[in-house]
Amino acid sequence: MNASVRPADFWRARLDTPNYEVNEAARYAGVHSSTVSRWQRNTTLGARDSRIKLSYLQLIELAVAASCKEAGMKLADIRAARAYFAGAFNTAHPFATLKLQTDGIDLALQAGADLLIGNRNGQLAWKGIIGDRFKQFEYEDGLATRWHVAGKRSPVVIDPRVRFGAPHVAGVPTWLLKERWQSGEPIAEIKDDLSLDTKDVNAALRFEGIDPSKPRKGAWLN
Repeated sequence: MNASVRPADFWRARLDTPNYEVNEAARYAGVHSSTVSRWQRNTTLGARDSRIKLSYLQLIELAVAASCKEAGMKLADIRAARAYFAGAFNTAHPFATLKLQTDGIDLALQAGADLLIGNRNGQLAWKGIIGDRFKQFEYEDGLATRWHVAGKRSPVVIDPRVRFGAPHVAGVPTWLLKERWQSGEPIAEIKDDLSLDTKDVNAALRFEGIDPSKPRKGAWLN
């Protein structure tokens, strides 16, 4: 092994590794899976085959594109904006860069109002809805390396350095907490066994579509 290769280099190589199925990527970003496939086919995410898994960086770009869609932008405008930012920032993943967060509004305005279109409040939507999305990301060396996928104050995080990029709370995959809950284990036992706070367990369960305040099937197991 080459001694000059640092562990961080291996981690960065994983940023482009296909890891997320279309269905799960769609759930994380809050869009329909057919939308993800359509964006892939149209090269918005840089994938020609809509069946290909998404990498971490593609997932982050999907999250930003989903916010653009929510703001009223059309697919063609999202593609145009992405292409413009890719050239402006000289990066293959412009939606995953810190520069887009800090300079994106001015650059979009310079490129032309068509990049912000969608409705009469397009500019405000960019600052509001899309700006809120950027607040969910933590950056390292200019790249979004941690995504608080359930909201900027949520402990549920996607980080390519932890659990191979699976959503987690304090290093524990949310799918594992879901399985233990569904098997009938009480939250008190789960949190003590995994050294978690109750709020972390509850946040993970809600992310997995479970309301921990409601009775569950098999509650007699408790």
